[in-house]
Amino acid sequence: MEPAGHSSATSNTTPVPQANPPQPTPAAAPSPPTPSTPGAAAQPSVMREDGATLSPPNTWSSSSVEYMDDADDNRLLFTCTFTLPHGTVLSSATYTDNFNEQYLPMGTNFLARLEPKGQSFILSAAAASVKQRIFARVAITEDRAKITVLALRSAFNPQGATVSSNFHVFTFITKHSSTCALTHIDYASIPYLGLLPTDLIGKSLLAFVYSPDVHVVRQAHVDLHNSRGKIVKSIADLRLVAHNGSILRCQTEWSAYVNPWTRKMELVVARHRICSLPIGDADVISSPPAGIQTNTLPPVMAKTFEDELRTIMNKVGLMGEC
Repeated sequence: MEPAGHSSATSNTTPVPQANPPQPTPAAAPSPPTPSTPGAAAQPSVMREDGATLSPPNTWSSSSVEYMDDADDNRLLFTCTFTLPHGTVLSSATYTDNFNEQYLPMGTNFLARLEPKGQSFILSAAAASVKQRIFARVAITEDRAKITVLALRSAFNPQGATVSSNFHVFTFITKHSSTCALTHIDYASIPYLGLLPTDLIGKSLLAFVYSPDVHVVRQAHVDLHNSRGKIVKSIADLRLVAHNGSILRCQTEWSAYVNPWTRKMELVVARHRICSLPIGDADVISSPPAGIQTNTLPPVMAKTFEDELRTIMNKVGLMGEC
């Protein structure tokens, strides 16, 4: 159980989303292929398609969950470890000036600080036979803090089965700046990726990209530069790594904002369409098995590719670009 928080400026009401994602209509899904390993055969080239064949970027929703305000609230506020079912605080750490070191002292009762609905969410998640993560949103005013808690469950196995036949295509949005740091990811993607916004916001775009597919991301940025920021589409599937290490195949469209004065790309928006069941354990919410090597690039190699992406985005475009 990993509580995470987001600060939000003076919100009077905080809607509590449903604990379980909506059940999709059962549909037959093809057996996903086995992912290749790093250093395997070369991947298909990435080509830019005619923008007229793709949906215009103004139809891309900035978030799939309208009631979740994404502005200025993507940072970790505090973490707390406590006993169950009593709620006695064992340890805590704060990451913002809004909370001082004495906000959650050891020995106090964490559950007592929550409203009854928040307490029931945590206790119900702890008592469930299916492993779940907890997503907590914190709204802070001058003299109080309100916590909204949501028990999360993998979208691929809603009944707790190892493999689920219930699957429907899902699309989510990410945004990253010219520094390659993620600035936005849809909250609705949590049951599909198993990753909380606080796991990714501020981190590299490559933090959840399958390592053999970084060339797909690089080529997409080259195509964006050549197209003056107009929509491009990766012909090769872009594979993303879920929280538990499973692989998700996505069909991805890219669009960029080009500053008309500097003629440089300042923001890239990507629309990822998950089109098959994950390759690996369907319970993407669970933690990765101990001793299993991550499927993302090691930090040193990731930095090399990030430098390449930054160079592409900061490259001045041709005259007449806008």
